[in-house]
Amino acid sequence: AQVAYQTAYMKAHYPAEFMTAVMTADSGDTEKIAESITECKRMGIKVLPPDVNESFGAFTVVNDRAIRFGLFSIKNLGEEIAGAVIEERKTSGPFKSFSDFLDRVHHKNLNKKSLESLIKAGALDAFGERNQMLFNMEEALEYNKESIKSQKNQDSLFTLMQDQTSVPVLKLKETTPAAPDEKLLWEKELLGLYVSGHPLNKFKDKLEKI
Repeated sequence: AQVAYQTAYMKAHYPAEFMTAVMTADSGDTEKIAESITECKRMGIKVLPPDVNESFGAFTVVNDRAIRFGLFSIKNLGEEIAGAVIEERKTSGPFKSFSDFLDRVHHKNLNKKSLESLIKAGALDAFGERNQMLFNMEEALEYNKESIKSQKNQDSLFTLMQDQTSVPVLKLKETTPAAPDEKLLWEKELLGLYVSGHPLNKFKDKLEKI
């Protein structure tokens, strides 16, 4: 009875924290996480995709009424690189841009597979459009590689410059933005669920009439 009372109290007074604990306990069980997301919506709690500036390893409460997916939830990312991202943010503050992220995260596992997973899962949405970052993947990885060389004082694109205060900013080539349904499919692929929406939402009005 005491456990039931405590559970009801937490759910009533600290709903986001309560649901975060439930979802963290159910990590790995996609069906249970989907049920929890439905319950969160009923309670007025937003469930958001992962974000390199707000997510930790597990599910995290943000702004009191929202829950972020953790970086450990992203398939093909790996806990080592996820941990490196979190540690860098704790040490030097939030990432300011895509190029700032590439300048500061120096880890052997930041490669095409892991960076693509971060982008497709929505963890870098604050820095640009997903398809544009994917389209510039090779340039981004080369930028990261040169940044690492620069910090090791090796001959590189950066260290050969006389003015070290004017390190070039990563320039992203333009491309067609990803369609909403495409982004949802990426979320489904890498998080196991549709998070920012659902493919059937565009038919919501019609479906409600059936």
